[in-house]
Amino acid sequence: MRELGTAGGTGVPDGRTVSVILPTYNRCDVVETTLRHFMAQDYPAELMEVLVADNSSDGTQEMVRRLAAEAQLSIQLVSSEERLPAVKRNQALRQARGDLVLWMNDDVWVRPDMVRRHVEMHARHDAPIAVLGHVEQSEKMPANPFTDWYRPFSYWEIAGRAGQTVPYRYHWSMNLSLPRQVMLDRNLVFHEDWANIGHEDIELGYRWTRAGYEIVYEPRAWGEHYHPHDLPSACRLQESVGRGLRDLEVLIPEPDLLERYGVLSRNASPRGRLRMAVRNALFNRFTVPPLQTRLAGLRQRNALAEWLYWKVLLFHTEHGYHTSPPRRPEPTPTWPPGGPTPAGTPG
Repeated sequence: MRELGTAGGTGVPDGRTVSVILPTYNRCDVVETTLRHFMAQDYPAELMEVLVADNSSDGTQEMVRRLAAEAQLSIQLVSSEERLPAVKRNQALRQARGDLVLWMNDDVWVRPDMVRRHVEMHARHDAPIAVLGHVEQSEKMPANPFTDWYRPFSYWEIAGRAGQTVPYRYHWSMNLSLPRQVMLDRNLVFHEDWANIGHEDIELGYRWTRAGYEIVYEPRAWGEHYHPHDLPSACRLQESVGRGLRDLEVLIPEPDLLERYGVLSRNASPRGRLRMAVRNALFNRFTVPPLQTRLAGLRQRNALAEWLYWKVLLFHTEHGYHTSPPRRPEPTPTWPPGGPTPAGTPG
């Protein structure tokens, strides 16, 4: 295993070391491409390590070992029996050695300057920050009317905020870097008690900003997301998003949380309540199934279909939420700057 190097004479800001962490499960070919993009970074290889947190049953582990033998940078396998990405991320975090931890999804393929862009943004700030990179849907995915429309990440909402602070709800772990020691010292790690996969990055962003730290957007730290979806698979994903809101509404007790996800609740604003009530009257368990079947069979894009796609996806988000039982997860405490007190770990 190659050792993570130090600064001397690299010509990069601060010579900071970077630990890239990505959880994965049974996506061997995609992950190999992901790793090869990190092997091609223009950041010094001796200042980088990649940790693959894996519980796969395919050939992922053998592939990671093969690439580790040929790569100039350190590539390590963090074997796990855990299902939840949040738990696997924390397991890898505790093995990481970099000054910065760069959290990635296993299917984001990055440009050669991506790691350097993250480091440069951190170097421009005296205080610890989180740096959010940019992700677009990959043009290499098979084209169809739904894929051409589908944008699961709302980067357009922060398009004019390069180099500026963004709210916690954009704390997305498919391209996100944070100072490792701050995470460990203040217990700003991923919450692990989830009934469903997802939302752990948003919840951590909430605690990160409440602890007094900023999230800064760096769109030049760019990656492309390679995860082909059709309408049925995207609807299943939205059901999972909705189920996960049962945990998130407890961990982020903000009255407008559900409304931001398009879920009708008594805490919604009057305008939001009216808008969602009308939507639910039109798109319901009787109308959505035949509409979804028709939309899934389209061969050409059109504006009406693209409006209807989103209504169908929102129906599945709400369905996932309302068909799941309430949850009572215990919030993860954030320790004060000096660490936990003898009396406990205040939030």
